Amino acid sequence: MRPLPVSARRCALVLALSVVLSGCHDSKPAAAAPAPPRIVLNAESPRPTIDVIGVPADTVNVLPEPAATEAWRSIIRVSAGNDGRPLLGQHTIVDGVIRFTPMFPLDRGRPYLVTFTPPGGTSVTTTVSFPPADITPTSSVIQSFPTAPIVPANMLRMHLAFSAPMATRDTAGVLHLVDSSGADRTDLLLPLDADSWNPDRTHCTLIFDPAKRATMIEGDIYTLSVDPKWRDAHGLPLKQPYRRAFTLGPADDTPIDPAVWKIELPAAGSTGALVIIFPEPLDYESLLDALVVTGPEKKPIDGHAVIGAGESTWTFAPDEPWQAGPHVIAVTKSLSDLAGNVVGEIFDAEAYDRSNLPVVTEKMLLQVTIR
Repeated sequence: MRPLPVSARRCALVLALSVVLSGCHDSKPAAAAPAPPRIVLNAESPRPTIDVIGVPADTVNVLPEPAATEAWRSIIRVSAGNDGRPLLGQHTIVDGVIRFTPMFPLDRGRPYLVTFTPPGGTSVTTTVSFPPADITPTSSVIQSFPTAPIVPANMLRMHLAFSAPMATRDTAGVLHLVDSSGADRTDLLLPLDADSWNPDRTHCTLIFDPAKRATMIEGDIYTLSVDPKWRDAHGLPLKQPYRRAFTLGPADDTPIDPAVWKIELPAAGSTGALVIIFPEPLDYESLLDALVVTGPEKKPIDGHAVIGAGESTWTFAPDEPWQAGPHVIAVTKSLSDLAGNVVGEIFDAEAYDRSNLPVVTEKMLLQVTIR
């Protein structure tokens, strides 16, 4: 066979290259799989939120209305560490971002397990954490109530006051109660829950199980201890442990009777204090707002009250001088002593239901005259 001329060989090479390049141009690369949604902690908002970003628009469009709380509980689930209980909160969709705003602020330093499960889609799970602002512990237990060294053997409540807001979840194992023999009696305390705390989370109430109080024996000495691993609202542990010992005295099965209180009256025209002396220690928390003094004009008198040592006195100093004439000391009948007895009634352990405590607004009125 005769070889092709040079010009013919060049034309054949150009034609072959054209076919190859044309084939490369016509073939399209396989489309990359879309990235899965991401769960992030949004700490820029005034209250940190948990956001799900990168959710395809067609998935966002089929999600239920944010107001459908029950439906959303299976779509976004947020729990604190190993707690397992889902956090309550509000669901919103903002510019394609699915947002969960917790009902209560997130605790700093605490890990939160988040699972996003779109309808008919694949679940995405991750852990987010709001970092602590500082790593130096500053919070502590500053006081416990009652402060009296001897308490009734059927005591119902104790209170802990903290120097700063505390974390209210994952509190198992931070409280310990032992008797004088060293036996662990922590089972006497009911578990803490949301109702155990005041609004700013600086005071909590410990309830002794009414069904077990009979095992507390007069003369025994109990020690309550608080482990420093209890974390504050910033996710930091307490800076030191706390211990408090108290002795059990006789059981108290007597209702509160304001008629036997000793009342020391100030002089008219002075700003001296009105002092009430109780025959027994009363419950600190219930005593905070149980007493109101009304003047001759039948209006509450402005001033400040102080609960004395052992919660056995209440001192009230007015902002303005006392007027001469009749005054009334209104006593809310929910005022409690250390054993849970209230005004005119003894504590009924069998009827006690912490989930449905009655709100007592009825008052007893004590008539006094300032001269």
